Amino acid sequence: MLDTAMAPAPSFRSLKERIATRDILFPARVEEVARLCFDHPELLAFDSTSDIARRAGVSSSTVLRFVALIGFSNIKTARKIFRDEIRLRLQVCGKQSWTNLK
Repeated sequence: MLDTAMAPAPSFRSLKERIATRDILFPARVEEVARLCFDHPELLAFDSTSDIARRAGVSSSTVLRFVALIGFSNIKTARKIFRDEIRLRLQVCGKQSWTNLK
């Protein structure tokens, strides 16, 4: 079911969980954007809509449809959970590096 009224997920991982449990389904072109953004969260976190579209081989409006389908009103608000995920990954990576030094 395509549901644009769904509340935004509070985190990257909960968003991935919603997709895995099929709470959110994407049209084929939007799924290309989803795969790219979940494989490379830094793209949605920092790149322009047109850069993401070019990398996914879709239009900018398809990127914005992805953002709407995951529950956000615009790309700026969607960026937060992707940036938070990057921060979390960097913290985990930093802790692992620190542990390896001991």
